Amino acid sequence: MESELIQTTRDWLKSQEEDGYSKSHKAAIIRSSDPFGLFATYIDEMGVRYEYTNGKLESIEYDGKSVDYT
Repeated sequence: MESELIQTTRDWLKSQEEDGYSKSHKAAIIRSSDPFGLFATYIDEMGVRYEYTNGKLESIEYDGKSVDYT
């Protein structure tokens, strides 16, 4: 059975998602970490897209350009 802390975190993560994307970097980092998942995306108010994998920033995309951090 999952601990109360993990369940509380899962509930918080549900509140931090909108249209399939995380609402903040913090939520994306946690969502992309074990045991909550592997991938997460955060899109800021300027349209910059941050892709996280396993708790690490993998890439930033903006205006058709991409920077990879792998």
